[in-house]
Amino acid sequence: MAQEKQAYYKVLMGQDKYADALAVLGWLYTNNAELNPSIYIDGTKCAEEAMKTVTDPARLAQLQDSALWMYDMRIKYWGNEASVSDRKVFAAFKYHYKSPKKYPELIALFDRTFTLNGTGISTFNLVPFMTVAKYGYEWKLKEMPGEKVLETHMLLSGIMDAKEQAGEDMTDTRNKVDALLSSIEGLLSCSYIEQNLVPRLKANPSDIGTAKKIFAYSLQAKCSDADYFLQAAEVMVKDKPEFKLLKVIGDKWLVAGDYTKAIEFYTSAAALATTDQDKYDLLISQSKAAAKLGQKSKARSLAYDALAVKPAEKEPYNLIGNLYFSSFDDCARKQNIVDDRAVYIAAYYMYQKAGNYAQMEAAKAQFPSAEEIFSANYNEGDQITVGCWINEKVTISKR
Repeated sequence: MAQEKQAYYKVLMGQDKYADALAVLGWLYTNNAELNPSIYIDGTKCAEEAMKTVTDPARLAQLQDSALWMYDMRIKYWGNEASVSDRKVFAAFKYHYKSPKKYPELIALFDRTFTLNGTGISTFNLVPFMTVAKYGYEWKLKEMPGEKVLETHMLLSGIMDAKEQAGEDMTDTRNKVDALLSSIEGLLSCSYIEQNLVPRLKANPSDIGTAKKIFAYSLQAKCSDADYFLQAAEVMVKDKPEFKLLKVIGDKWLVAGDYTKAIEFYTSAAALATTDQDKYDLLISQSKAAAKLGQKSKARSLAYDALAVKPAEKEPYNLIGNLYFSSFDDCARKQNIVDDRAVYIAAYYMYQKAGNYAQMEAAKAQFPSAEEIFSANYNEGDQITVGCWINEKVTISKR
């Protein structure tokens, strides 16, 4: 009889008679609950299809409860709780995300689903997870205090990082999750970080969990210029060196003017760069740091190394042009104005390769005049070698 009932409800489903199919399924649930997992999978589908046409709120609530109960029965009779819970929590969110009284249940479901699945939780559940955290906090539920909202965001960030490392594109999901956190007025601010998290890190400088929170929240709240951001980042790299983190720290030290420290972190990052883009970005940053330290020859070599990685890029030429343009005082021997001003001709060539027309004009304005070329016993079009550290041939041109 159970097999006949199963065949019959499938016929009804094929005819889009989902309410009638549910009635037949109800008999199976009462009389042969362990017949097959498909009776609950199909039951969920029937309940959701029936929800599309029902107008009575009480009946809608009944159908929603039935659908969620069917997930529970699958777990009860056939296990596989992690996978089934992953599906159940999405359904529960879909049914109840506008109902504050259901949020304690939703929060518990999401917590349980993550406990079961870890980073294997489905991507489609991440934005709902953050949505529940946001509204649970805004509705002042005791189950979702501010600290838990931030912890949820940290948790989701870690999940997204893991999924990205596995090759999944998380850009859209990450943007939505971050936007939900940013939209919670008054929760995440620089003052919150300073008052609640920085003292914890000072009390325990090896507290990696707090360091991660300070780092992530500082980026979110736009506090990354604060001293505690770098302190937290350095705690993190001691725990687990990562390319992006090391480069971020190097960049911050570069902006702060500690170029030696910047180079120290860039050097550590170099061993961890795997993609061409990472290698290129790092070489450009190293070139800038070397230039700031007055190591112009080294800065040029690093810029050329960057070009070797990505030959189509323009920025390395611009950096080299800046190095040449700023070398007049370093290289001028003040014996022959044409020889001295040749650094600007060399700079012009680099700016031309970079497509930097404004700087081409600025360099050309520093070319020797026709009179200076004549007085130095040169002609336009003559080739000379720029001396000093530059050591390149250029063609004499007048300004």
